[in-house]
Amino acid sequence: MGLAAIYLRLSRNEEQLDINEILVNHRNALTKLAEHHNLTYDIYQEISSGVNTERPQLNLLLERLDDYDALLVMDIDRISRDNAYAEEIKKMLILHDIKILTPQGAIDLSQESNEMLFSFQAMMANFEYKQIRKRLGRGRLAAAEAGKWTMSNRTPLGYKKNEDKRLEIVEEEAKIIRYIFQKTLERISANEIAKQLDVLGWRSRQGKVLTSAHISKIRRNVVYYGVIQACRRVNGRVVDEVFVENAHESIVSKQTFLEVQEMLEENNAHKFYHKLKAKRRLQNLIYCNCCQRKRYIQCDGKGIDYVKSCLYKVSNNKCADRGHKYAPIEQFVLQRVKEKKPEFKQELKLLKSLDTVEIEKKLASQRESLEKQLDKFNKRQRNLKEMRMDGEITKTEFYEMRDDNEKQIKHIQQQIELIDIRIENLANTEGEQKRLEEAIKTLDKLDDLEPELCNAFLKMFIKKVWFSSNTEANHDTTKQKPPATIKIEWL
Repeated sequence: MGLAAIYLRLSRNEEQLDINEILVNHRNALTKLAEHHNLTYDIYQEISSGVNTERPQLNLLLERLDDYDALLVMDIDRISRDNAYAEEIKKMLILHDIKILTPQGAIDLSQESNEMLFSFQAMMANFEYKQIRKRLGRGRLAAAEAGKWTMSNRTPLGYKKNEDKRLEIVEEEAKIIRYIFQKTLERISANEIAKQLDVLGWRSRQGKVLTSAHISKIRRNVVYYGVIQACRRVNGRVVDEVFVENAHESIVSKQTFLEVQEMLEENNAHKFYHKLKAKRRLQNLIYCNCCQRKRYIQCDGKGIDYVKSCLYKVSNNKCADRGHKYAPIEQFVLQRVKEKKPEFKQELKLLKSLDTVEIEKKLASQRESLEKQLDKFNKRQRNLKEMRMDGEITKTEFYEMRDDNEKQIKHIQQQIELIDIRIENLANTEGEQKRLEEAIKTLDKLDDLEPELCNAFLKMFIKKVWFSSNTEANHDTTKQKPPATIKIEWL
């Protein structure tokens, strides 16, 4: 009586069916086959794709080939759907003189005709796999176009899938998503948000701590403003794409999502602050007007705050802008912010009277500027195709330049959408009025605010404070100092 290995593999596309029933049916068929050939057997079973080469149970079986006389499978494609890997397994089976037994018949690899049959069946299995993937991909896209969640069995945090395969909000999880977007609008970094979520005891669906990587992914996910997005790739390139808005109830508004994307683009230059506790009102807002790098504040032995000398290297030359007392810079900036009060009042007056013509003109002007940028990048896209056709750039260069250009186009389109939403919201100004009223009240007590609260308030209006002492750092105290430069870049 010989010893056989029974290998049972459930393919990924069968997971939606009754797993236990399929495995039981396959196991019964193969055990009966083993008994028919008077073989004892060991059973190896797992759930994995046929093209996956990292299958623990199959690898364990292959390590123990010396122990067996035969391999029992339901079909050749259960061993592998990858041509190259199937050939490797075939060589191992020939080396160990192992026959393959299936319910359809036996394959003795020592015979040349059977060896060719094995290779042919493996090739057909690979072709069938590709066809199945293509059909599944098209089916997923069709379902996604109908607003159904088809990306995976796992739904994004904040949602569950109903019987119609549409996403529904899970309120207990949705509060985490809203918190993440709100804190991002307050210009808090992903690292700091992760710490706050940990303190609050808010975890992932599996009870794990949400890391900064999770938060970064969540902030970019369009699903949270009601979008279903899907694509089909061939050789790594997108050949079909679906983007459906209002497919399900949103957790955050489209405006909030686009505003967050705008902030994340700005964060490419590291403009978010990383610690919630700001000790000074202008913390992480001051930048060097000479080399464009961030300026840092320190306290000397007498307890006086100074903006440190700038010592960054720029094109192999060190920026030597001298340090400066911090207090005058803060006073200047706070005074300029207070001077914004009449502007806020005028804007509030316009909103209350529904006379939003000036605001609309400003937004329309921004939109026109963005349209020109978009036209420029669209022309560049067309030029890239012509350059590729004329052989001026390589295929790799074309793909790199095209992908970068498409990223720019997408970003500008998002900015245009955000402006359109703001223009549309001018007719419903209750939220904007409330924001301006709160800002005016805060301006009246700006000097009394704690540094942390004042810092957060200033970051709602200020992008950067450009500063330069206009003096090189040296020990010459007799040299007359020119006036410092302080410029505010408003949001």
